[in-house]
Amino acid sequence: MMNGFLIIDKKAGMSSYDVIRRLKRLDRFKKIGYIGTLDRNATGILPVALNEGVKLIPFLENVEKAYRANFWLGVTTDTFDIEGKVMSKTDAAEYDRGLIEDALNGFKGKIVQRVPLYSSKKVNRKPLYKWARQGIDVEPPEKEVEIFAIELLEYRHPYVEVEVTCSKGTYIRALANDFGAKLGCGATLYSLKRTRHGEFTENMGTDIDHFKFPQDLVNYLLSLENVLQSLRSTVVEMVLERFLKNGMPIPIAGNSKEWKNGEMTRLVNKQGVLIGIGAADLASRTIKIKRLINN
Repeated sequence: MMNGFLIIDKKAGMSSYDVIRRLKRLDRFKKIGYIGTLDRNATGILPVALNEGVKLIPFLENVEKAYRANFWLGVTTDTFDIEGKVMSKTDAAEYDRGLIEDALNGFKGKIVQRVPLYSSKKVNRKPLYKWARQGIDVEPPEKEVEIFAIELLEYRHPYVEVEVTCSKGTYIRALANDFGAKLGCGATLYSLKRTRHGEFTENMGTDIDHFKFPQDLVNYLLSLENVLQSLRSTVVEMVLERFLKNGMPIPIAGNSKEWKNGEMTRLVNKQGVLIGIGAADLASRTIKIKRLINN
């Protein structure tokens, strides 16, 4: 069974699930799933987990992400990007570069965003975009996100190109809309590329068109042993491996004071094969299994 990850460089015009459909034509995966939805018009890094790799998704979701985005000044839309209906359009005056940078810097740190009306966020058990398409007014919820860094790359009026590093759940199109409101001219998201999703970077991405035959999946597969490299690795003896597979904890080897309570660790056997992901429980000085990988 093919276990691991494919790091897809998604093209514009495809939904995230379109990528899954394309890959399913090549193999009957027992399990398949992507991490971090990209809008149809967005491009860039889309990690896809295959089979046992799906079990690692929860440990790869809550991570920093990086984007390159273009904001179009003077235009607002109902979706906050160019796919939507134009709500306003003005001939925005050209701004001083320093003013643009100051406005961008104002978004650094923890901010509150209003979820775009056209999004998959559910309200009353229905995605917001379905309420919007039915013409029913629903108040989109607010959420706190964090902008770790935001840098002006280029300003060619009326387009502002920025690089953003942010937390999970950040809507870059909402950021574009809020940025335009801050300037007073309005703005919408013109283009977006995700350049990093946690440990998965731009140079790891592969165009979906490279996958024409089942063997291509193997050629570009990132093994389970090559993800979550930032976690501590714990080598598990064969006798203790049986304990883990039966859901039982194993003792922390060495000095438990070197661990943090709840710290995650990659559990590998003597051959370096990933057994699963565990968490340290300092009260009992053991490692408890969180996800078991079937090899």
